Amino acid sequence: MRILLFLVALLAGGFAGYLQFFNKTPYSSYSKAQLDQLEAEHSRQLQSASGDAYDTHLISLAMIREERERPLKVQMALGGAGVSFITALVLTLVRSRRRDDSSRDEAQAPAHEPVGHYASPSKASRAQAAALLGVRPDAPRAVIEAALQAQLAERDPALLHGLAPDLRQRILQQREELLQAGNLLLGRQEIPFSPDGSQG
Repeated sequence: MRILLFLVALLAGGFAGYLQFFNKTPYSSYSKAQLDQLEAEHSRQLQSASGDAYDTHLISLAMIREERERPLKVQMALGGAGVSFITALVLTLVRSRRRDDSSRDEAQAPAHEPVGHYASPSKASRAQAAALLGVRPDAPRAVIEAALQAQLAERDPALLHGLAPDLRQRILQQREELLQAGNLLLGRQEIPFSPDGSQG
C-alpha cells in the first residue's frame, strides 16, 4: 500500500511538472485579464467570421480555455501528489513505530518457550516452568498446583478419543511437559507419566 501511494505521488508530481513546463499553450504568458480580453474579442469576431477565419477564432478560443484550465489541473495534480506522499509517509512511520514497539516488547518479555519447546526439566529454568503454567516463579504451592491441574484438565486423555494420532501425541507431550514444570516448581520427585493419563 505504501509503495503504491509513493508511486501515485511520483506520477501525480510528474504530471504536474509536465503540465507546468511542457504542456504550455501560446497564451501561457498571458494574465487572466488579458485572456478575458482575448476571449471576448475572438468570441465577437467568431459571430461574423466564416471559412478559415472562423476556424482560426474557434481554435484560439479552445486554446484560451485550455490555458485557463491548465493551472487548475496543475494544482489538482500537486494536491494529489502531496496527499499520497503524506499518507504513505504516515503509514511508514506508523509501521516503523509498531515494529519498534514490538521489538521492545519482545526484548522486555521474559525469556520462555511455549508448550512443546523445551526439551527436558533438567534444561528448564523455574522461569520457564512458571511461564509454562502461567504463574509466577515464586507463586504459592497451592497456586502452582491449581494452575497445573487446570492445564492438565484441558488436556485430559479422556477427551482425546477420535483425534488424529499426531494431534493426540502432541497433546500428551504437552501434558508431560506440564507435569515436569509442576514438579520443578513444587520441588518434588518427577511423577511417572503414561499416555493413558495415569500417574504413578
